Amino acid sequence: SIHSNISLVDWAMAVCLRTLVLFVTFSACLGALRDWCPEQQEASNGFNTTQLQLALSGKKITCGAVVYPPFSIYNEETGQWSGFDIELFAEVARRGNFEYEIVKIGNPPEGETYDYILYGVGREMDMMCSWWGETAARKRRSFDFTIPTIDTSFILATPAPRPTQVPFKEQFWTFLKPFSRDLWLVLLFGVLFSSIFLYIVDPKTAAVYQEGSEEAGREEGTGVLAALRSSANAVSNLFYQGWVLCTVQDPYKNANSPWSKLYLMSWTGVIIVLLAAYTAQLTTFLIIELQSISSINNLDDLLRSGKPACAMTGISFVNTFLKNSAPSLPVVPIKNIEEAFPAIRQGRCGAALLGKSEVELMIAGNEQCDMRMVGSSLNFLAGAFAADSSNCGLFVLRVADAILQAIREEGMMEEMWEGYTEVPSGCLSASGTEEEKDQALSLEAVGGLFIIHAAVAFVAILGFSLQQYQKGKKPAQIAELKGNLESKELRVSC
Repeated sequence: SIHSNISLVDWAMAVCLRTLVLFVTFSACLGALRDWCPEQQEASNGFNTTQLQLALSGKKITCGAVVYPPFSIYNEETGQWSGFDIELFAEVARRGNFEYEIVKIGNPPEGETYDYILYGVGREMDMMCSWWGETAARKRRSFDFTIPTIDTSFILATPAPRPTQVPFKEQFWTFLKPFSRDLWLVLLFGVLFSSIFLYIVDPKTAAVYQEGSEEAGREEGTGVLAALRSSANAVSNLFYQGWVLCTVQDPYKNANSPWSKLYLMSWTGVIIVLLAAYTAQLTTFLIIELQSISSINNLDDLLRSGKPACAMTGISFVNTFLKNSAPSLPVVPIKNIEEAFPAIRQGRCGAALLGKSEVELMIAGNEQCDMRMVGSSLNFLAGAFAADSSNCGLFVLRVADAILQAIREEGMMEEMWEGYTEVPSGCLSASGTEEEKDQALSLEAVGGLFIIHAAVAFVAILGFSLQQYQKGKKPAQIAELKGNLESKELRVSC
């Protein structure tokens, strides 16, 4: 028993001693790996820009990258990395003449944010070569950042508007919608009242319109039917006279009565205002209401709609923004940006809250061309390469910063970004076609007006044809009557 206790103690001491030796060895290796950092960092204080860009020349650094398509993509089969962040960092290493090894970093455990990675394994890297959001909280934890490489300011992504096919029966009376029913009745009464008023006040000018009805009455002869026709002609002439006042007012350009002149000036003002109002309102109904416009165009629209927003709640500053700027907004958590557009299409959320650069990349890779950015940026955030400033990371960042500044000034960073965010040509042509359709006024929108006019024209043609038919029968009737009279006179004489 005593011997067994002694052997157990010896075994425990041996394990502790081996652990200590391994820890010291790992620390020594890590120190050896970065033994050039303090000296280089001290010496680089007096470097000019060119010297600083080459301060890592011939060295090798380790950089961590999170798999975050399309910024950083890892091919499991080939072990190769690609994406905007990787391509940009490769250009930094090429210009700085240093080697680098990318260490793949997994996603945070369930319930943790990406800060768990940054504050953990991120401190073991010389720097991070996939972008990280630059926040005050991370800087307080001794992490620093290069100049911004992408714009991660929050913005909303929503479905792109698509024109809707409104049934024709719902568009038939569209031309009447600018005015309410009461206003149309008042306008109709004004037309009739104007014609009667001017007929009474200025009969000499109005007499021109009554000559036609009097001649028609004489042609019809006498009797009840002729009287009714004459009255109908008189009423129609009065109505026509009032309707003309709404347009050219030509019959009253030489009005005789001062009272008719006063009335015409007032009525003209009313008509001008009504026509202007009708035109503006008709434009609203035909151009705006008859095309489909997304109901969510900014954050306020999303809040009013009551629809949730898809957001990556695994990122700490996303939660901070939602808590401070939109506490009442319902949120559907998503793990990565690739889940955003499918979630919107499935109706799980009305919009996606993402970084501006993320949305630009997703739209560029969206072959369905059914998503868009709306509104302006909701805050100001930037994404950049990061490093632990307390572990020689600040020196590496200074070198990368100097090279990135030159890349940006040359316009190469923007060119690289445009290569990733170029919208497919099919989406551009489809967008242009839809935009032209939205701006063009369709026949269905004003079809009701043309149908009513066609019906009136048909009645007018039918009436004219009957009138001509009646006129054509009269000579034959008269000739027949004369023949009968002549035959009667002949018989009488005989």
